[in-house]
Amino acid sequence: VLFLTSQFPQPRRSGATIKTATLIDYLHERHELYLVCLRGDELDDGQREWASQFAGFDSVQLDRGRNPLNLARSYASRVPLSIERNRSAKMTTVVEGVVADTSFDAVFVDGWLMAQYLPTGFDGLKLLHEHNAEYVIWDRQTNLETNPLLRRVLTAEAARVRECEATLLSRFDVVYAVSVADQLALEEIGSPDLNVRILPNVADTELLERPPLSFSDSSRVVLYLGTMSWQPNLEGIDRFLREVWPLVHRQDSDARLVIAGQGAPKSLRRLAGREKGIELVAEFDEAEDLYRNARVFIEATRSGGGTKVKLLNALARGLPVVASPEAFEGLSVTPGEHALVEGESSTMAAGIIRLFDDEKLWKRLSENGRKLIHDRYVPDIAYAVLDQVLSDAPAGV
Repeated sequence: VLFLTSQFPQPRRSGATIKTATLIDYLHERHELYLVCLRGDELDDGQREWASQFAGFDSVQLDRGRNPLNLARSYASRVPLSIERNRSAKMTTVVEGVVADTSFDAVFVDGWLMAQYLPTGFDGLKLLHEHNAEYVIWDRQTNLETNPLLRRVLTAEAARVRECEATLLSRFDVVYAVSVADQLALEEIGSPDLNVRILPNVADTELLERPPLSFSDSSRVVLYLGTMSWQPNLEGIDRFLREVWPLVHRQDSDARLVIAGQGAPKSLRRLAGREKGIELVAEFDEAEDLYRNARVFIEATRSGGGTKVKLLNALARGLPVVASPEAFEGLSVTPGEHALVEGESSTMAAGIIRLFDDEKLWKRLSENGRKLIHDRYVPDIAYAVLDQVLSDAPAGV
């Protein structure tokens, strides 16, 4: 299996890298895997050692930002900005060379950004894993934008993403979505014979192996953990800071909020600096201390797509979650049993205060959340859908 991905999946710090790395682990246990990826930086010794386990490995360095020049280039190339930022002639050459030298039964393309590198003329099994229905994210972000000029820019880009994504889908034998909602969204823009199956996101299984968290050992701390350079994450934490946190702090002046994750922009740092009891943590080697010290995990987003790995991880670790209905979209979470699902700012704040004080509720949600992940959102269960498709592929194509 040739596995193509847009980022080197070690360390596993974001939802995307967790999903990618666990897919690689799962496939590597069952098949000969050749990994080819883009990367932003030079690999360190630990990363090179990790990559050495596979039948083959190649990487290409590429780091293009979101800026007007790249936007102009994307219009010249007639592709969305995200595709242009991940476009590399060297990567095309690498992939074509690998396919010419090795006989692959299947190509697994991890994410729509890498679909442009599907080998020309490849006649084996072609699989595409969609981390999100990308056009849905753009549509939602457009609908939330209040600046008229920026809204026009986003509307145009959303249309380009939709057209490009629909074209890319048609090149694959099987497309994997992470939820029923995303499956339906991809089927809506795909051809009538598009074959879309569900390949759920999973939690970091190491979190399930750790001992239960303790209510009494935790503090009156609310935790948010996510990549702060991703727009849906910024939208959610911005909403929480403006609408929810003041209500929490008004009821409990000792409450603290920890926002952990790389890439926080100046606007978020300024907003957080104006409010009391807020700490930004940009760098951390391991999230265990953050989980242990917190009493509640939050997610207030109204945008984004797919399913939230950060929520799966919090549930796996046994940290009770208070989140918006949009945050739990696509996950088999029962409100009040596995987590508190609150659509209004006032009820979200009330749920946080309740979990600060109600140890019985806290323990019930902690235990039920971990059981849900154990029963549904681990690779051996969630990824079994891959086995049948790959076992049916003709060998030695």
